Amino acid sequence: MKKIIISMENCQKCAMLKAIAPDADVITVQPAEILQFARAAGVSSMPFVVVTGEPQELAKLIKGE
Repeated sequence: MKKIIISMENCQKCAMLKAIAPDADVITVQPAEILQFARAAGVSSMPFVVVTGEPQELAKLIKGE
């Protein structure tokens, strides 16, 4: 399963999440680049994490296994 942290520069919450999830890939974006997606997805604060994988992997993640 792949985890991608979507972060912004100079974001303390983003830096903290990157520190506790060193195995995650990180993409740093400008606010204008992500605003439309964030609104559509209901994201209200940075950072957020994108998780990709097979359906069974995602089901385990959602259940906390």
